[in-house]
Amino acid sequence: MSTLYVIPTPIGNLGDITIRAIEVLKKLEVLLSEDTRMTLKLLGLLGIDSKNKRLIKYFDHNEMNRVSEIVAMLDNGCDIGIVSDAGTPVINDPGYKLIKAVRKTSHKIEVLPGATSITTALVASTLPPDKFFFLGYLPRKTGELTKLLSSTLTSDIKCTYIAFESPHRIVKTLELMHSIFMDKVQVVVCKELTKLHESVELGTPLELLEILKNDKYVEKGEVVVLFNIGY
Repeated sequence: MSTLYVIPTPIGNLGDITIRAIEVLKKLEVLLSEDTRMTLKLLGLLGIDSKNKRLIKYFDHNEMNRVSEIVAMLDNGCDIGIVSDAGTPVINDPGYKLIKAVRKTSHKIEVLPGATSITTALVASTLPPDKFFFLGYLPRKTGELTKLLSSTLTSDIKCTYIAFESPHRIVKTLELMHSIFMDKVQVVVCKELTKLHESVELGTPLELLEILKNDKYVEKGEVVVLFNIGY
């Protein structure tokens, strides 16, 4: 019986890799990776020799074609790890279809705990953490985004909403949130979590738009948006 390891990687700060993750990365000979160049760089930074490792590209567009191949490798006695470019695999990253397929076999699945921007942002936000709803990446189309945000206004589920957004669209998203929520909502914009230019800003959409006007890094980095209606 072989094992599929799900291995979180740092979302920014290299020091956030776990000891267990390092040990697993050292022993595995096969790693599934969105971007093999990023994984090779991470292994190098961790001082892990990659010469005898096989890195296999595994991303959204080839996931379905790879699943049977990877299950066959497990059948042949090969332990395999899956990593994302940053954070925990499967959470808005490839891996769901593979884990689902492996679960139907006799092979083991070990999911290592580790870095994720979702809970990091939630704790930093100071918004109510007892109930939260993850929306994934916000829709790019204005109509779809308007529909989604409007549905949270009328929902019976009162919670903190968490979403990923592109730094290139964050200003337009805040403008749309202002038009829908006005001052009924508290929004938190988390940028570059655990990195050099990390910022966590809380306020109404208008207040945050004013803050972002003076942010020279406004269109750079990773963004997590959180909001709570009736805060």
